[in-house]
Amino acid sequence: MRKHLLACALALGGAFAFNASAAQLVLLNGDAGTGLGLDDPTAATPVGLNPGTTVGQQRQIVYRFAMDLWGAVLKSDVPIKVGASFQRLNCTATGATLGSAGANWIDRDFPNAPRPGIWYHSALADSLAGVDLDPVPDDPADIVSRFNGDLGKPDCLAGTTWYYGLDGKTPAGSINFLNVVMHEIGHGLGFQGFLDKFTGQFGDFDGTGPRSDVYTQNAFDNVLGIGFNDPASTPAQRAEVMKTSGRLVWSGQRVKNEAALVLDNRQYFTVTAPANIAGRYLYGTASFGPVASPANFTGQVVLGVDEANPAGPTTGDACTPLTNAAAVAGKIVLVDRGTCGFVVKAANVQAAGGIAMVVADNAAGSPPPDLGGSDPNIAIPAIRITLDDGNTFKANLPVNVTFDVDPVLLQGADDTGRVRLYAPSVVAGGSTFSHYDTALSPNALMEPFDTPTVQAQYNVDLSPALYRDMGWKVNNGDARIGKCNTTVDVLEPGGFIVGANVQAWNNLCKVSAKNPGKYVQCMVDLQHRLRSAKLIHPLQGAAILVCTATNLRP
Repeated sequence: MRKHLLACALALGGAFAFNASAAQLVLLNGDAGTGLGLDDPTAATPVGLNPGTTVGQQRQIVYRFAMDLWGAVLKSDVPIKVGASFQRLNCTATGATLGSAGANWIDRDFPNAPRPGIWYHSALADSLAGVDLDPVPDDPADIVSRFNGDLGKPDCLAGTTWYYGLDGKTPAGSINFLNVVMHEIGHGLGFQGFLDKFTGQFGDFDGTGPRSDVYTQNAFDNVLGIGFNDPASTPAQRAEVMKTSGRLVWSGQRVKNEAALVLDNRQYFTVTAPANIAGRYLYGTASFGPVASPANFTGQVVLGVDEANPAGPTTGDACTPLTNAAAVAGKIVLVDRGTCGFVVKAANVQAAGGIAMVVADNAAGSPPPDLGGSDPNIAIPAIRITLDDGNTFKANLPVNVTFDVDPVLLQGADDTGRVRLYAPSVVAGGSTFSHYDTALSPNALMEPFDTPTVQAQYNVDLSPALYRDMGWKVNNGDARIGKCNTTVDVLEPGGFIVGANVQAWNNLCKVSAKNPGKYVQCMVDLQHRLRSAKLIHPLQGAAILVCTATNLRP
């Protein structure tokens, strides 16, 4: 039984060569022949190791590189067809949806299905069945992805640009396209649940009644101690869990086993003075700026005061430039939630010389939700506290704070080590549930907001472990160039994919090089970069060069 999720007719594009043990991801270029998006002929200067000379070429090179990375990590005997196009997505002058993606088809009760009666994303279902379960000529994509073609326009995250480099060195004011593509393909591969985020109801996609899916089977309520597939779980309970930060976690054992390899130790926001309010306080993290830590979030909290704002209820919401810059310089600044975006507040605090920001909620509730938004120019950490705690702080200013580090518990996991999924208090239809929580530190690839610290060309953190919990098989062996073993692991526990990077670069070097000498030089440069970054040791670098030479032979 199959079911179509996203209707999209896309033209077939090319694909790079792949190793027999790897999955083959095939690009279906939805922009072919339009002169737009992936087909944009605008001249461009090669950037960040991307050799493309037009905007469209650079976009396609990044996209195919991302497909080669995921293809090296996962196993499938059935090609995974990935549709891609550029178009305008949700935009404002200060925010934008960078991309969206998901499964185009879902399947259940197919040959070799590990669990009967539940839905599987088509790419995973095909890999388990060993055949293409949805051979629809007019709509062949397993995954459909879209990217924002208006990014940087005055009404769409003004001034921001896509960065098409492959080196992870994203300039300030730019968004790393490779990270976003890796993230969006990640959704289509299975990082996506199909229940209604507002009602908690399982989907009825074929008229046979509500059914769970393989992703949702791993969702867990750590307050009631039941999974979403438990008979005691109700739609109302699931809906409540999906809007309660810290309560929604992933129950799969492989993610739990690898969490300590990826996540930092948990931190506690602590008041040290005055003594009458000293202690630990709950807080929400921010999707922008550096992660709060003892090094950057220790000091005195003072109140931020901004210019009169006719649209705002207070003069402490930091929606306009602060007027007490002398008082906040070098201090942690307390501001009110409301009126404008969190990144606007952080930018104003930063401009006034504040070293960090605390946002006091304007509505009752606990624990405090996370701060959303994206701005690569924000260089100060920010957190959110409850309305009650904000009032306590205001009544006792100045307040001295720091962060304490727990020696055992993990940041972004519950007390049993289960990793948190994204559950903001206000449901975000495209983000709630189908992401890791923004509380994870360091930031993860599959969090809902772009984070410049992610380096997806080398590290996809806990995503492979999650896929394995769902039934994907992964490549635990060494990267190969042709039949030659480079001795570099394709995938290491904790999500390091240096070997996958080697295979992706071998494909790109072969396609972009005009002659054997340039191909060899491209691979020499690769092993030099990996050695300089201490991602491989000298013997592995030598093996890459031997395999490169071997690959030149007829």
